[in-house]
Amino acid sequence: MKDKNVIIHFGKRSIFSRALAVIFSSLTLFLVYKYFIIESSFPLNKLRSNVFSITTLIIFGIKFSVLESHHFNFQEMKYRKFYSVGPVGFGKWKRIRKLDRVSTFLNVREECEVNIWDVKNKRYRIAVFDEIDNAVIYGRDLAKNLEIKFLERN
Repeated sequence: MKDKNVIIHFGKRSIFSRALAVIFSSLTLFLVYKYFIIESSFPLNKLRSNVFSITTLIIFGIKFSVLESHHFNFQEMKYRKFYSVGPVGFGKWKRIRKLDRVSTFLNVREECEVNIWDVKNKRYRIAVFDEIDNAVIYGRDLAKNLEIKFLERN
């Protein structure tokens, strides 16, 4: 397993999130078309509020459409969180030390987190589950695939 790249991808967004992303993106395109194409000679005092509205809609459109995945490169011992919207994505590689363990624990919001720890106790949060059993199954499978130990905590 040490000579492979591992990508942990959580699949598509929910239908509700995708619908909100479509709504915000459509409103953004409509306002850009309305303010900059149709009404190209609007007063400058409205420019600030129009740009603010468009920027806000863009931010919400991206928020509801962005996907997050985790990439591990064990040949070069690097890790990155990779954020993507459609075919466009970004993420910065960071050096990691030798991995030590996979652990699960219940946080203050009553969610069960699955984390990967390196030998210097740096934590890489991989997933969050509502059900403890699902997190334990996922954590054990991940530890088995990465060939490191698994610790279950409450």
